[in-house]
Amino acid sequence: MTRFVGHQRQTAPMRRSGQAHQRVHWGGLLGLFLALLLAGCASWTNPTKPPSALADDAAACKAEVAQTALTSGQPDLDQDNAYTACMRAKGWSLRERR
Repeated sequence: MTRFVGHQRQTAPMRRSGQAHQRVHWGGLLGLFLALLLAGCASWTNPTKPPSALADDAAACKAEVAQTALTSGQPDLDQDNAYTACMRAKGWSLRERR
């Protein structure tokens, strides 16, 4: 956008649509919400790792899924399913709490 102030021409910086970034952001929030919702109903278990390893594996999977969404050009990637697949690949499974 160009505007004139006095005799000088000023160009306003162009704004980029942050639509792709916003989709990733909202996808992350949705994933967090679903994880918190599932926390009351189910828990991750792994027969070969101690429970303390859950946080490290979960963080690695979240980072991997977020990076994949950005680099694949698919900001609307189904992050919840990708996260679950990553956790299962690391040996974790969801068990219903009783």
